[in-house]
Amino acid sequence: MALPAGVSRGIRVRSGLVAAVSLALGLGLQLLERTPVVDVLGSVVYIVFIASALRAIWPSLGAVACSATAFGFATLVELSQLTELPQRVVDAFPPSRLLLGSAFDPIDMFAYAGGAVLAFLVHVALVGRARVAAPSAVAGD
Repeated sequence: MALPAGVSRGIRVRSGLVAAVSLALGLGLQLLERTPVVDVLGSVVYIVFIASALRAIWPSLGAVACSATAFGFATLVELSQLTELPQRVVDAFPPSRLLLGSAFDPIDMFAYAGGAVLAFLVHVALVGRARVAAPSAVAGD
C-alpha cells in the first residue's frame, strides 16, 4: 500500500537521519581500539544503519520488515565469511572490509539480533509508524 506523500517524506527524512547518525557512530567506532565490546557495538550499529537506509529508500516497508531484512542481510554476509569470497573482494577493494568484515564470528549473530531489536525500537519511537486513516463511510463524519 502506498503511503501519502507527506507521511512518506517524513519517514524518509527521519530514517535518513537515523542512518546518518548510525553511520557516523559506526565510523567513529573504527577509530577505537578493537575490543570485543567495540566489535559488538559495531555490529549493532551496522544493523541499525542497514534498516534505516532501507526504510529511507522504501518508506512503506515497516519497522519489522526493515529490521528483519537488515538482520537477514548481515547474517548472509557473516555466513559468507565461511568461504573465501569476501576475502577475495577485500583483497581487490580494501574499503569493502567495512561491509564484508574479515572473519566469521558467531557472536556477531547475537549482536545482529540485538541490532535488529534496537532498529525496530528506534523506528517505532523516532521514525514512527505510518498511520493512514480509513476513509469515512459517510461524508461529513
